[in-house]
Amino acid sequence: MNTTKTLGSLKRVFPSWHQPMPLTTTESKKLLDALKTSFRSTLDKEHGWEADEAGPHSKRRSANQDGVGHEHHPQRPTDRHLDSILSNPLFKQATRNTPITAPAKRDPMHVFDEAVSKGMMTRQAATGCLMAKRRDILQSDSLSVQASMADSHAGRRVVQWLRTSGEERRGAFLADNRLMKELVGFMVAEGLEEVIWSWAHSLAKADGNLATEDPQGLLLGKLLSRLVDAKSRLMDDESLDAVYADILRADQTWRSSPNLPRILQQPWRQLSWCSTVEAWNRPRPSDSLFEEYVHISEHLTTPVQLDLAHLDLHHPTKPSHERAMEFFHKKNWNLPQTSDATGKRFTNRVASMGMDTVKHLTQIGQVDQASWVTEVLRTRLPQQSSWYGSIPVL
Repeated sequence: MNTTKTLGSLKRVFPSWHQPMPLTTTESKKLLDALKTSFRSTLDKEHGWEADEAGPHSKRRSANQDGVGHEHHPQRPTDRHLDSILSNPLFKQATRNTPITAPAKRDPMHVFDEAVSKGMMTRQAATGCLMAKRRDILQSDSLSVQASMADSHAGRRVVQWLRTSGEERRGAFLADNRLMKELVGFMVAEGLEEVIWSWAHSLAKADGNLATEDPQGLLLGKLLSRLVDAKSRLMDDESLDAVYADILRADQTWRSSPNLPRILQQPWRQLSWCSTVEAWNRPRPSDSLFEEYVHISEHLTTPVQLDLAHLDLHHPTKPSHERAMEFFHKKNWNLPQTSDATGKRFTNRVASMGMDTVKHLTQIGQVDQASWVTEVLRTRLPQQSSWYGSIPVL
């Protein structure tokens, strides 16, 4: 085929033009190295680095040189090039489809350790760490809350911080209700009860080991009440024998103290509640420990007749309903008119004792008496009908 005049003219204009030969492997590598070197040189020049003619290393150019700092300058060619790559929709699509995972949750006690190492720990922060750790344990699959709390060593770590920071010597932490509520529980689970008793002895002596004063024994009584509460809640076997032993120990230790009634009042009544209202899921206590505990009521100055009447119904081998019946036969007992915690506690106590009385009377065959107590409960405590609504009128 004959070529056209136009094509012939082009051939005369570019007589030596031809398709370039493909590069060899060596040539391709040299070209790539040259491109990378050029690109790196451009980056160094635009972002504050320059070659050092005295050696193979590089040195940082002053931020003020050429009037350029370290801030981003999108007008630079290299920045525009990188921006075009990173803004490519292909990359955006990959980012959009990447699943977002929540950061791993840190152990609260690791946070505690880090804050202690930086000198940033406070009593309030320590309380928060203990609360978070206890919540994690309760929400875990652990078969034993007591064992999990013991394995955490959280109580031991907080006690060590109290000592090294000087908080233990000052003693103000003993009046921190929120901290002590959390801390004593961990200490009981970890077997650190003797540390609690050492604090109690220091409070009672008022010999300067603790700067906090407790002339009336109120802080000491509250500390023992925390111990009773923790041991009654955390023990896997639910037994109260060890708690009875603690009350006996306190009575023997401070029997000669004029503050004994105030020291024992709160922990004794706390244990009374656990021994009666919350006794339904606990094993039968030791006869001797139970009786000695009840006998300690003689050392208290505040009337505890309602407690004693209810405790009689829960004697491990010789339950008695006499004092409970005396209470219900009184015409002058009235429920508190207030709706505060004390009023609710009294109402719940009377309702619980009433149900226990009905149960005991039914078991020993005194059906008429049981029917009478049931009617008293329905008449005088109608607001507690959900407690005993299923009790039939016998």
